[in-house]
Amino acid sequence: MIEFRVYSDPVAKGRPRFARRGGFIATYTPKKTKDAENNFLAQAVQFRPEKPLEGALEVNMAFSRLKPKSKPKKIVHCITKPDLDNFQKMVLDSLNGVFWHDDAQIIRITAEKKYGESAYTDVKIKGVKNEDI
Repeated sequence: MIEFRVYSDPVAKGRPRFARRGGFIATYTPKKTKDAENNFLAQAVQFRPEKPLEGALEVNMAFSRLKPKSKPKKIVHCITKPDLDNFQKMVLDSLNGVFWHDDAQIIRITAEKKYGESAYTDVKIKGVKNEDI
């Protein structure tokens, strides 16, 4: 099992952008998303396996955002935008090709979005045996 924490405010994966290049349409990732992916990978790379993981994988993620002072102390779960699945996509795309060959290997994902004392993302990656599927 690989387990690590990246300290930074979780960033949602931005939608792809399109630009006309001559007679063609080019697709590109927004700069904010690319910078966030690079920052996430730069912090996570120290925990990478010697070679990308093979086989079926399970990924667990927990996203912690700083609680605004306007929110009551008892509020724990973050039910505001950005969406949880966009946080997940940014993490999975950041680790793709480094922690595993392709994110198609991921067969199970669990995730939560909450408020905390600091901003971070926890990631746990483990292999799944055939009998566990």
